[in-house]
Amino acid sequence: MRLLFAGILLGMLMMLPELIQQRNASLRESELVGQLHFTDREGNTSEKPDNQRGTVLVTGSHSPLTEAMVQQAVGKRSDMESGYISIWNWQGLENVTASARGLDSLHHFANSYLVGFQPFETRELWIPLYTLAIRKEYQYDHLQYSGLADIWQTSRQSYYQKRGDCEDHAILLADWLINLGVDARVALGTHKGQGHAWVVAIVNNTEYLLEATSKRRQSGWQAMPLAALAESYDVEFQFNRNYFWAKTSSAPTRNYRGKHWIRKSQFIRG
Repeated sequence: MRLLFAGILLGMLMMLPELIQQRNASLRESELVGQLHFTDREGNTSEKPDNQRGTVLVTGSHSPLTEAMVQQAVGKRSDMESGYISIWNWQGLENVTASARGLDSLHHFANSYLVGFQPFETRELWIPLYTLAIRKEYQYDHLQYSGLADIWQTSRQSYYQKRGDCEDHAILLADWLINLGVDARVALGTHKGQGHAWVVAIVNNTEYLLEATSKRRQSGWQAMPLAALAESYDVEFQFNRNYFWAKTSSAPTRNYRGKHWIRKSQFIRG
């Protein structure tokens, strides 16, 4: 029993610096109650949102796809239709990128929602997933946004908004892991036949599937499940801050790299 208690105490002491940073981040947030605030990595705050503007360079095309083109096309749709994620074809090339409606009611490229945000510094890869579990409540978009099917939050907005669905969780988790030097991507597809988003993290040349919406409370947060063993996940697309990938066939796969994936486009912010 004494050894067990000592082990628990040692674990708590090892977590203490991380939890102090998390507590300080929460205190900084409490000072900004009443406005949707934006905090950069240096701790500067403002009410100005992140720049999501950008251009997509499509592999195999000499003509870029701009956000203005996307918003013009989406503008011809009804509010209900524009509330869904869009997968775009461009000059005869299929599935070159995706866009989704944000909190500003405009469609932005999927990559642009990863704005380079992390709430606080950490060296432990499991801390972002643990933070999401205790901080953010899962809620379907149509319950939060007057029946609209799919509204995305940027990684910064996702941290400060108390509720969000799968892609909001995945965007924040992937962006935070990228800041830690991990090759992390948001995966889009289905889970048990239902539309879903999750994170794949490539660490030491090994692929791990991270369920960003996990709300587990038990021990073992440091365990990262192998993507190859994750059942019922059928991925179709992946993206990070810079690139968008699509599968070459409709065959299901648990591998997130290889010849069955094509890098369709590159996102240039600005």
